[in-house]
Amino acid sequence: MKFFIFYFLFFTSLLFANDPSDKLRVEIIKNIVLGIKNSEPMSVWSDDGKIMKALRSSDEFKVVDNCRDAGLIILNDKSSLPKNINQKHIFVLKYSLLHKIPDSFGAFFWKKGRPNIVFIKPRVQKQSLKLSTNLKPYIEDKVW
Repeated sequence: MKFFIFYFLFFTSLLFANDPSDKLRVEIIKNIVLGIKNSEPMSVWSDDGKIMKALRSSDEFKVVDNCRDAGLIILNDKSSLPKNINQKHIFVLKYSLLHKIPDSFGAFFWKKGRPNIVFIKPRVQKQSLKLSTNLKPYIEDKVW
C-alpha cells in the first residue's frame, strides 16, 4: 500500500510540475518580445526564472544576466528593479505595475483566467518602440 501511495504522489507531482499555463505564458511572452522593435537589437532580462530559461533556450534573443545590461526588462516584481535605471524599456507582468512604474510601456497579465496584453500608446511612442502588426490590437491610450 505504501508503494502504491508513493508512486501515485510521485506521478501526480510530475503532472503538475509542467503546468500548461506556464508554458502558454512563456510562449506568449516570447511572441511579445519578438514583436517589439527598436532601432537596435534589444538584449532581454527578466526577474522571472522560467521566462529567462525559455528565452535562453531560444536563438532569437540575446539574454543578459543583469538588468543594467538589458535593453528590455520583463518585470514581475517592482522590488527587482534597481533604482536609477535610465533608458530601459520595461514590460511588466502585472497590470498594477503599469501604475507603479511610469516607465513601463506594456503589460501581460491574467485576468478572470484569460491572458491579457496591453501597450500604452503614449509610452510606446515616447520610447520610440515599434510594435508588430499582431500587437497593434492591444494598444490603449492610457492606463485604466
